[in-house]
Amino acid sequence: MKKPIFLILIGIGVLLLVGGAVFVVPWFGKMFNEMEEMAEKHAQHRRALRETAHEPLTEKQEELLFQLLEVAGDPSVAQTGSDLESILSSDPYLAYLKAQEGADYTDFLAYVNAMPTENMKAAALSRITATHGVDMTEEELKTWENYYFVVREWGTTVEDPRENIKELNELQQTYLIEPLMESDTEMSGWHTKIVQIGMSSIFMTEDGKVFQKAWRDRLETYGEQEGLLRCAIASPGEFALMRSFFADMAAFQEWIVTRPEPEVQNPEQ
Repeated sequence: MKKPIFLILIGIGVLLLVGGAVFVVPWFGKMFNEMEEMAEKHAQHRRALRETAHEPLTEKQEELLFQLLEVAGDPSVAQTGSDLESILSSDPYLAYLKAQEGADYTDFLAYVNAMPTENMKAAALSRITATHGVDMTEEELKTWENYYFVVREWGTTVEDPRENIKELNELQQTYLIEPLMESDTEMSGWHTKIVQIGMSSIFMTEDGKVFQKAWRDRLETYGEQEGLLRCAIASPGEFALMRSFFADMAAFQEWIVTRPEPEVQNPEQ
């Protein structure tokens, strides 16, 4: 079964799970078409995100990399906690973050603890409105924004969210469906909204997977230290956001390099 069709069925399954048959409407065909359109929007987003994640460093970023590698060669850096976090807490990288975020950070962990920054929130809202449209209240947007980062973090704990649907449904119910229902007591259009939630939740987890793959490729190409530095330079916001989901840099790095188990192919197919 093609993945988009499978995800549409998952979305419909969420609809039935949450509301039962009361939400099933005669114009099922129209809803199915809307879900296919949503799947295509996500496919376009994923392609663009993959290109961004794999984009090579610019000349200025290469200059920053050279500076950070010089910092890495300082014996005093190697004697402090996490070598990488010490390097990223150096003046060249903090100046780079200020240029990116428009804010001062005392060290790299301060940047991690600030996640999600306003820039990352804006990126999340752009993602949400591109998928679901701009016709949402400020309260609804805030709920979706919060849910987006909840799902992004949850996505680091599972390899395939489709195999953990029950847990994902619980997140949907707690962080999205219940808050949205509180702000929309008339329940207008909920037959479609709940199916969209089921699909988009799966899609959201894939954002982190795209960067995980790109970062793993960089580590395999350039080695551990330089590869991680290239990751932190190429996508500083995503790098710090994903780091914020882990207890320490070691756990984060282990997640980056962990390859998914190969899929078992059915010999009859």
